[in-house]
Amino acid sequence: MTSFFAFGTLKNNSIANAACIRIDGKEEDMETITAAEAAQIISDGDTLAVSGFLLATTPSAILRAIGERFLEEGSPRNMTLLQAAGTGNNGDEGIMEISHPGMIKRYLTGHFARNRRLEAQALADEIEAYNFPQGVLSKMYRNLSRGFCGEITKIGLHTFVDPRYGGGKLTKATTEDLVELIELDGEEYLYYKAQPVDVAIIRGTTADELGNITFEEESNIIDAREIAMAAKANGGKVIVQVKYLADSKALDRNDVVIPGIFVDYIVVSEDPEKTHRQTVATYYDPAIAGHVKVRADRVSDYPLDERKVIARRAAMEIRRGDVVNLGYGMPEVVGIVANEEGIGEDIVLTLECGMIGGIPLGGPNFGSALNASANMPMSQMFDFYNGGGLDCAFLGFAEVSPEGDINVSHFGGRFAGCGGFIDISQATKDIYFVGTLTAGGLEEHIEDGKLVIDREGSRKKFITSLEQMTYNAAYGLSRGQNITFITDRCVMKPSEAGMVITEVAPGVDIHRDILEQMEFEPIVSDDVKTMDPRIFKEGAMGIGQ
Repeated sequence: MTSFFAFGTLKNNSIANAACIRIDGKEEDMETITAAEAAQIISDGDTLAVSGFLLATTPSAILRAIGERFLEEGSPRNMTLLQAAGTGNNGDEGIMEISHPGMIKRYLTGHFARNRRLEAQALADEIEAYNFPQGVLSKMYRNLSRGFCGEITKIGLHTFVDPRYGGGKLTKATTEDLVELIELDGEEYLYYKAQPVDVAIIRGTTADELGNITFEEESNIIDAREIAMAAKANGGKVIVQVKYLADSKALDRNDVVIPGIFVDYIVVSEDPEKTHRQTVATYYDPAIAGHVKVRADRVSDYPLDERKVIARRAAMEIRRGDVVNLGYGMPEVVGIVANEEGIGEDIVLTLECGMIGGIPLGGPNFGSALNASANMPMSQMFDFYNGGGLDCAFLGFAEVSPEGDINVSHFGGRFAGCGGFIDISQATKDIYFVGTLTAGGLEEHIEDGKLVIDREGSRKKFITSLEQMTYNAAYGLSRGQNITFITDRCVMKPSEAGMVITEVAPGVDIHRDILEQMEFEPIVSDDVKTMDPRIFKEGAMGIGQ
């Protein structure tokens, strides 16, 4: 077995640098194995649960070794794969590496993360595939760890995961009902049935000889601990990928995220710059790990384009003291605008992966934040969201129906997945959906305080019918939600009578640029207003004053 001692030269890795004393003459308790040896532990038909949010806590070295074993031996195959968040680099790393045809028989995921292999197999009806809300899956692990076989919640009612609308089943090969509609005290709930975990494959930063795992160089915790506990409760095995080994005498108990009693095997990444990255864009940044604070400059070079126009109008809805969630893509710009306008420090921005406060990062760094005040497991963040803890949320949209229903999970002949969209959209009173009116080659610019459409998008987003319903507007209105759509050209609100246009951007012709670019005709309010002219001018708007 490997002797445990710290190695590595990163100055900010205080735990590893403190653990300089080698343990001599002591029988080590934890077995350290290679990634290739870890791959041999997995058997055909096993149920795997994998931690991660993009590349944060994603055990890429182990996943790569499992994929390589399959290509060489044809095993392991016919596995069930559990994955709460989109896991990988939106390309060739992460879950993609264990997605070769024949490896996965059943797939339960919150988001596909552009996993083209499993997406192609699902589209061809070659695998069983389920898409459940990210928060539901993350809490399912926790419930398994306490001996309960699923999750009971209102999250998902009247969407495609409701058994009356398909039960989250994505393919013809998917026949087993894993979601059941139940009634408790006269109210409807969904019961999501869990899959017992045989092998947990997770990631931390440092392991000691007892198997204790710390996370000092990770961007956050995500769902690693819950997955480990779920596997142990089922008599399964837990394999943890780390960057460093340390002496237990050097570890502060308050730094231990996963106790050694939940761990069976340790794999040290041999090429951490490739297989143990904090995020898709960053190998290691002490600011992302929360070890240092950085200056939050209010000056931004984000251009005044249609994305910023939408974000500016959205930011005008934020009140000082609000606790806010920002979704992926367009909503990220709302945080940039809030910082520009001087209200960034007066609100609390949160991310569903568990980050609280600070400046959320976007794009390939999505899921991390600078100057965050705290982070917690993803399941607990969704507890907070599901309990109505958010003051408001800003989410994107792909397709919208005449009633205001939204599809972000299956459109254009592709599977994307709902991610945390259902958890957040159904539990937040003030919900803002942001995006351009059309897509596909759309080109616009701002000139003389007006929106100018240079090239119309080839794809209409406001259409007569949806492939899948990820948000049910009528259900939201019935529960008193304040629902607003903010686009580059107008602001709309759903009502019992249909979608109502309440504001129009300066320079936009309602009939040519809005009505003709929708498959259905919305209601134009009798007192439709012009969007605030400050939105379309350079310089700060002054909304924080």
